[in-house]
Amino acid sequence: RRRRRGPGSRRPGGRGGSRRTILITSVGPTGQVNSSSPTIRAYVEDRYGSLLTRHDIDVYLDGEPMRFSYGKSSGRLTCPPNKSLSSGTHTVEIEANTDDGVGRKRWTFNVKK
Repeated sequence: RRRRRGPGSRRPGGRGGSRRTILITSVGPTGQVNSSSPTIRAYVEDRYGSLLTRHDIDVYLDGEPMRFSYGKSSGRLTCPPNKSLSSGTHTVEIEANTDDGVGRKRWTFNVKK
């Protein structure tokens, strides 16, 4: 379900330097939406300006991994759902992993058709 680091990779908070702070902000959609195919969006950025790549990020919708676009220079992430969503509550989780830090954000929204 989640990408795991291989043996020998540095763990966040390990020896050899300070941890990076990864921010995940401006998430959406939130609350109630009338569309059965809303685009998931967020900004995923290193607090100190280091660039992330899309390979550092995972997006899940209701526990399923999703394909997404990520603007390396802007930090903007967009993810259109690959199918029509049912009425009800849906959960989005974004996880960003680097050798120096981890950022996670989880939220829900409600589709009302």
